[in-house]
Order: sequence, then structure tokens, then C-alpha cells
Amino acid sequence: MSRFAARGGSKGSKNPRKGFAAPLADPYADPDDVARPVVDGALRIVCLAMLDEKNADEDDVLQRFENKLTSCVPSDLKEDVAMSLAYLRDRVGVPRDMPLAAARQLRAYLNWAIDVVSKS
Repeated sequence: MSRFAARGGSKGSKNPRKGFAAPLADPYADPDDVARPVVDGALRIVCLAMLDEKNADEDDVLQRFENKLTSCVPSDLKEDVAMSLAYLRDRVGVPRDMPLAAARQLRAYLNWAIDVVSKS
């Protein structure tokens, strides 16, 4: 999933074969390889936060994972990571990828991560 999401980074969505009218929709686009490992870490933190929500107060869970997320993303890659998470958020298909309720939950957590990365 990080390979797909990293297309949204500043060095992503490049296709050496041929150009498409909508470069971010290009099925052959390359990811931003510089941002990809950090995007992977951010997505792992989003998944952990989603899974841990049921075990504690939601505000406590988000605060704890907010600290992990801010320490995971270096300052020079914040914009690329935020753009990559937004790229993924905007391309979650319902019902192709998941049911509506699950997609809403994923988008909400991706929005949370985008806010945390952008403001830190």
C-alpha cells in the first residue's frame, strides 16, 4: 500500500514509458522512493491507531499515536508524506475496496494523520 500511496509524493507519479492525461491516475506511475519508507511508517501508525481505538479512550489513543507519528516523519518529508496520505485517502473506492463504513473510518484516520503531519 505504501508503494501506491507514495505516488502522491513530489517525486512520484513519473512514468518513463508514456504520459497520461491524469498523471496521478496512471497505472504505471512510479512512487516517490525517497518518501516511501516514511509513508510506510506513517501508514503502520494509522493502522495501529485504528486497531487500538477499542481498548481505550479515543483521545488518549490519538494523543499517544500522534507523538509516534510526529517522531516518525522527518521535517523535510512532511509535505511529501501528507500528499501521499491524501493521495491514498482520495482513491479509496467504495464498494470496490471496502464497505462504506470502513472507508469512512479509514479516511477519518488518514485525515487525522495528514493534520498531525502537516501541523508538526
